[in-house]
Amino acid sequence: MSLLRRFILGSLSARIFWAVTAASIVSAFAIWNWLYSSFYDSLDQEASLRMRRVAEAVLEEVYETRNLEENREHRYSIISSLWRFEKASGLIQNLYWLDLRGAEPAFIASFSHELTSGSAMAPPTSEEAEDLVFDFINELDRGEFVFPNPYALGAGRRYKIVLCPVLDGNGLLESVIGIEADMEYLKLAEDFRKTLAEGIILALLISFMVSLLLAGNVATKIAVLSRNVDLIAEGRQPETIRLSIKELDELYQAFVKMAADLETQRAHVRRVFTRKLEELAFTGGAIAHEIRNPLSAIEMHFGLLKRSLQKLPESSGASEPLAEIDQQLQHLRRLVTSFLNYSRKVEPQIERVDLAEFCAKIINAKKQVLGDFCAEVNVESGLVADFDPMMMQQILENLLNNSYKACGGKLRFVLTAARKDSILQLRVSDNGPGVPEALRSNLFTPFASGSSDGNGFGLALSRKLVEAHNGEIFYEDAPEKGALFVIEVPQNENSGS
Repeated sequence: MSLLRRFILGSLSARIFWAVTAASIVSAFAIWNWLYSSFYDSLDQEASLRMRRVAEAVLEEVYETRNLEENREHRYSIISSLWRFEKASGLIQNLYWLDLRGAEPAFIASFSHELTSGSAMAPPTSEEAEDLVFDFINELDRGEFVFPNPYALGAGRRYKIVLCPVLDGNGLLESVIGIEADMEYLKLAEDFRKTLAEGIILALLISFMVSLLLAGNVATKIAVLSRNVDLIAEGRQPETIRLSIKELDELYQAFVKMAADLETQRAHVRRVFTRKLEELAFTGGAIAHEIRNPLSAIEMHFGLLKRSLQKLPESSGASEPLAEIDQQLQHLRRLVTSFLNYSRKVEPQIERVDLAEFCAKIINAKKQVLGDFCAEVNVESGLVADFDPMMMQQILENLLNNSYKACGGKLRFVLTAARKDSILQLRVSDNGPGVPEALRSNLFTPFASGSSDGNGFGLALSRKLVEAHNGEIFYEDAPEKGALFVIEVPQNENSGS
């Protein structure tokens, strides 16, 4: 499967592979056409040159004997002597002299080599020679040599041909000498094409292997780069590597520098965060001290006043104001306690915990306090995670208390725990009315509460405890009606640091 992914065009290695392969194929066919065409043209030009020299020799012989008696026997003897000379060259297949002075064109002489058993080509008849001459009569009348296209003459007449005009003393065309060369010399071109094809195929195979190796090498180096970038993303120290590709090495060094800058910024943020927590804890302690002392005195004197006023008859109407004052004093006491808990500095004590046993223990303990309710725990047997059990218990109990308060005795509480790579994810849902849309943006801040008697410190403290683990807590809409809180805590050497 990983090998197939290398050939998908979306990847860099696949693009390198297909680019090199396509360039090799295009170049191979371009070279094929150019070399074969050039070689064929060279052979054809050489054949034309040799045949032209033969034709010039024939005409020279004819014109030197023009003043002699010009009869058929004499002309036959001229062409016969030339044929005996050219027969030894192995180039000329057919040699003929066509007389055009009579009423009907006729051969003065015609000589041919014996055809090989595999050849389908034959010497021309007088009619074929006449047709060929009259196709080029204008050029021949001007005394020009003519080289007909052999591929336009049909398979049975496929020769390299030159027509030599013989002019009389007045410059008029009197006869034509035809010289035909067997195109067997082009077998050399076919042999060259075969050899060229074998070379092209070998070159393509080499190009294919080179492109495959190059693409695989790039893919391997990018995989190493990606693995080390993942280490940087996890906050771990990357390896010292050399990818031997300048651009990738520069990119990796940029990632390493970025990781160092991010670590410096994270350290600065941690220092600022720690300092702010210390300031908050100091301020919270001072405020609590300044409020709790007067509050204790108020509560003590209110108790004395309450006992004195209890002697009054009920008709005096003192019982209702006293109850209201007592309720507000208790609310103020809870508020001060919650503020102290929230402002206190927390440092997780990380332990390895069996999640199934841990979650079941919390559910059973809350049932003894709240009463029986429907609870479902989905945790894989044997799954363990690293966190502070006291803090995590406080977080889950707070969420469970909120769900019970929202649903009453009809609570259906679902707790799901799972590991996703290096993240522990806890999903807590209920069948209540959910969180109002207007409250969600400030859900985890103090004093943001959907309950008339709540102060919002419960979820704010839960977020603080989760963030102390370098984790995150957020709210989602449940698939069915209800609230869904998701807690994610990283599981590595930085957990809770």
